[in-house]
Amino acid sequence: MAGMAGKPGTLELRTRISRVALEGREYRVIRPDRPEARMVLLDQDVWLGGYADRPAIKQLVTLWALAAGSPRSLVYVPMRQNTTPCEGRKLDLVLAHHSVQFRPSRWTALRARLGTGAPHTVRIPDPGTPDLDYSRYWHRENRDFPFYDNAADTLFIAGSREAFRRDAVDLRKLLAATADCAPSEHACAELEAGRWPDFATRHGTPSRLHLQYEPTGW
Repeated sequence: MAGMAGKPGTLELRTRISRVALEGREYRVIRPDRPEARMVLLDQDVWLGGYADRPAIKQLVTLWALAAGSPRSLVYVPMRQNTTPCEGRKLDLVLAHHSVQFRPSRWTALRARLGTGAPHTVRIPDPGTPDLDYSRYWHRENRDFPFYDNAADTLFIAGSREAFRRDAVDLRKLLAATADCAPSEHACAELEAGRWPDFATRHGTPSRLHLQYEPTGW
């Protein structure tokens, strides 16, 4: 499980790392050793719906922060096997720095070769809940946005370090909001591909990921 480690401001997560050779190239794939069970990602046509309890949101904060600091890796989150409280096509998740230039069409073959992977514990800075500087957000030359695509029942999010860091902060704010949240209260985070009206998606992938705190109904 992801959480605050002994050192303040640090997130820790036990992972599995696989190195897979495919089409003349080696890919490094990092995935949680124990993905949280109460976490699901659904394609609900108009948007992508994510539902997670508090431990799952905590793990997602760590995985987004890991993607921000791992420009040569794919961060894989298997969750299609999980129970869902809502309807929709269940998806796994892959986060990748855009410099990896990973083509989703390769994912089926790569996923089949992952094996068990080597155990490894990652320790990364907690993104915290700072107020980010959005002064450049609407500038035409700004390209620090996530890009969404899908293949093989998997959502692929590619982006820059800044794009993943910004989303990690939004997820950390959601986690903080759930600390005193009653089961009947609504808490969520809205993550988007690009900015209106230029959303960056392919193959009919919805441009908005609505991640909702869901402590019950599993």
